[in-house]
Amino acid sequence: MKKLLALALITFYEGIRNRSVFGIAIFSMFVFGLNVIVAGFFMRDIGKVTIDMNLSGLSVAGLLLVFFVVVNLMAKDIDRKTVHLVLSKPITRVEYIWGKYLGVVLFVFVSMAVLFMFSCFTVILVKGMHSDYFAQFSWTVFSLAALFVFLKIAVLGAVVVLFSTLTSNSFITLIFSISVFIVGTSVEDVLFFLRSGLAAQDVAVSKTLWIVIEVVSYLVPNLAVFDYKISAAHGLMPAWGQLGLSLGYGAVYIVVLLVVASCVFSRREFN
Repeated sequence: MKKLLALALITFYEGIRNRSVFGIAIFSMFVFGLNVIVAGFFMRDIGKVTIDMNLSGLSVAGLLLVFFVVVNLMAKDIDRKTVHLVLSKPITRVEYIWGKYLGVVLFVFVSMAVLFMFSCFTVILVKGMHSDYFAQFSWTVFSLAALFVFLKIAVLGAVVVLFSTLTSNSFITLIFSISVFIVGTSVEDVLFFLRSGLAAQDVAVSKTLWIVIEVVSYLVPNLAVFDYKISAAHGLMPAWGQLGLSLGYGAVYIVVLLVVASCVFSRREFN
């Protein structure tokens, strides 16, 4: 356990020192600040738009952290051959994968926690200016929605770790990770459309395509299950059973991805 924590802390410090973090932080604060300026243009929807913009800004910041920082954190050891130095220590390859992921999660959590505080400040500011439009607002639901944004990013972090064990090229890892994100956010809508009567009227879907889509829906994480922006915007508390299923789904998916990544990395040859 000490080895995992030591490796996690090293990964965390490497992430914090990355210059991209400051650029992402500035961009996120710009989005939060822009929310204060444009909120008044939406009249009766000021509260809903404020919450939606803040959660969207938090989600975009998390994606940027994964795609521009975490990808480099995972690829750097292999590119610079420092992985040989790390594995020469009394640490197994499985411990290396889990330690790196714990460091990634810690880095993302701390970064998003700081941005969440700025987001809360924005909400408080807009709420003070337009208090009549926040009658249904709930800090509990808003915080839960932000927590599940973090869980979505944690799942994508595990995806990055898996692809990093399959290839040494950080660009390929980035492309595959972005592809998983795009498919993961849209696969639920695609399946809903195909299972409805509208699909039969608009397009002819072959049985082969059906099978491919069904297989992809099981292989790629369904990131839509972590989206609670609508609930937060309307101040509606989701059912605890639904929250539990989303949490369990994310946790199981992360474990499965890390187990596969550990198996692949254990059999990988380094030049």
